[in-house]
Amino acid sequence: MKRIKILLYLSSFLILSNELVANKTTFLEDITVTAQKKEENVQKVPISVSVFDEMSIEDKSIDSLEDIAKYTPNLMLYNTGQEGLIVPSIRGISGNVLSFSTPVALFVDGVPNTSAFGFDDAIGDIERIEVLRGAQGTLYGKNSEAGVINIITKQPNNETRGKIFSTIGNEGRKDIGLNVSGPIIENKFYAGLSYKHSQKDGFIKNTVTNEYINDKKSDYAKLILRATPTDNLDVSLISSINKEDNGDHNWVSSTNNKKDVTSNLKGSSTPKDTTFALNVNYNIGENSKIKSITTKKEYKDKAIVDADFTPLTLRHIYKNNELNTISQEFRYETIFNKTELISGIYLDKKDDDLYTRIFAPFNPTGFANPQDMSSRSIGIFTNIIHPLNDFWVLNAGIRYDREKKEMEVKNTTIDLENSYSSVSPKIGIQYNINENQMSYFTIAKGYRSGGFNPFATSNAQAYDEENLISYELGYKGMFFDNRLKFNTNIYFMDIKDMQVEETPLLGTTYMVNVATATSKGFEVEIESVISDEISLFASAGVNETTFDDFKDLAGDYSGNYNPLAPKYNFNLGTLYRANNGLYARVDVNGYGKTYFDKTNTNSQKAYSLVDTKIGYEADDFDIYFYVDNLFDKNYDAIGAYFSGTTTLVREEREFGIKLAYRF
Repeated sequence: MKRIKILLYLSSFLILSNELVANKTTFLEDITVTAQKKEENVQKVPISVSVFDEMSIEDKSIDSLEDIAKYTPNLMLYNTGQEGLIVPSIRGISGNVLSFSTPVALFVDGVPNTSAFGFDDAIGDIERIEVLRGAQGTLYGKNSEAGVINIITKQPNNETRGKIFSTIGNEGRKDIGLNVSGPIIENKFYAGLSYKHSQKDGFIKNTVTNEYINDKKSDYAKLILRATPTDNLDVSLISSINKEDNGDHNWVSSTNNKKDVTSNLKGSSTPKDTTFALNVNYNIGENSKIKSITTKKEYKDKAIVDADFTPLTLRHIYKNNELNTISQEFRYETIFNKTELISGIYLDKKDDDLYTRIFAPFNPTGFANPQDMSSRSIGIFTNIIHPLNDFWVLNAGIRYDREKKEMEVKNTTIDLENSYSSVSPKIGIQYNINENQMSYFTIAKGYRSGGFNPFATSNAQAYDEENLISYELGYKGMFFDNRLKFNTNIYFMDIKDMQVEETPLLGTTYMVNVATATSKGFEVEIESVISDEISLFASAGVNETTFDDFKDLAGDYSGNYNPLAPKYNFNLGTLYRANNGLYARVDVNGYGKTYFDKTNTNSQKAYSLVDTKIGYEADDFDIYFYVDNLFDKNYDAIGAYFSGTTTLVREEREFGIKLAYRF
């Protein structure tokens, strides 16, 4: 019934848009993306892409990566309640924290993140965000089997610009930030700086100490240095740091789901994320260029958690992980006889130090052995786009990846090693109906790398890579002189050797390749300019990701939904931006029922939230009043963790003022 309602809403929306835009003069502007690692109009790209440019990011109040999920079909960025730990899910294919890999790859200015740890960005002075749905293994390699998120920072140039912004809200919400950039030496050397401080009071109370314990605080800074010594050479160095000083996780006992605990341990979460990216672009000639992307990422994950929420020491967790990644990619791009070619090589090196102590009755000393996990990988790829005639275009590519992983458990004899390899082909055909409409069909392969279960029996200490083949049929169209955009697709994904959790003993969980599954659904995105003052937006994704075959000693889960695979999500919104500066926006966002476990025992019910923003915009300043979750709807994730014993508490209604001054 919910899915039928969504279809009716979207149909009504489309009919209304068609009626209203018929005699108007304004239009939707083209947006350039680099989804296929080259600049293209997003409407010409044969991939399901949702893109957020600078204006869209401001209008939608996207303050963190998590916010984009509300506006993207079949994307869930599941906030675990642990700061810096986001589990991505696209088209029902979700990651697992235990595996230290995800099915969705995140790239921030080329810096890769393929783990749920540090899967976040503070969104500082961003040019655009691209969300690619479907298998992207050919161009992006491992851990992009379900999709890719690209975040691109705005580059400084000869224009001097600056912005000071602030948000003041209830529950102690206070943000303040600065973006500034411009030339140091005109036409040769430029610099940009972004900074943002955020804080908010906690809302979970420890009734023993009579204190609110889950307060949040973070500081983010980004420095961009760019040089263009010649017309053919463009070099940029981007460095960023995000440091957090938070209280407890947003967790409570699911026994009563009240927003209070009786803990005897003061919790904290202090992740720190540091990144560097050196991008070098050199134009060899009119039709050829080479590109080098060198990156380094260091993520420190430190936390103290009282996971039993009682005055007893039943489950106290001390976590201190450090994840380091260095990567290098070289690309060559050229055009010959109208055929576009991209070829490249990618290398990375990961070194992770993992240390978690759990104090419990069966382990009163909290004894644990640190683990060192490392990997080395290489990927070689090529992709061609070849026009067959004026209407048909061939898009094909192939990639070979090889990865070697090692894990050593200190103070034991456990020393594991395994290698993984995968070939990821893609073939697609694009039909250009006319200048404003196109359709495409793509078959592509993706994979997620394997890993280790160091404390399992010898035959289960390593698990293999997960593989899937994606089939997608899509359509993109612009109507009424580019005043109405309508994009849609249907897809089917066949997943083999699926990485799933197995619990052979109470309290012991391993990752194994014992399941097969399918994911199928459709997506639609609509945007309409009604007049030079009014715009309408709508998007929706409907998904069914279920196990075809999955059983273990505890039961048979065939036919069940994959965890963190919402049955649908949607967004409906309207924007009023008057010529006299008045501004108003309303959005309704929602998710369908979502299960947390393979047994489909614990789940989050379907919910929808309303966000509003009204204000005034001038040439050099903006002021808005906003309300998130207007009707204060409760959407806590009841029984989300530890076999249903722990509830993830979501924030209540937030309201406040947003200010910005440009100079």
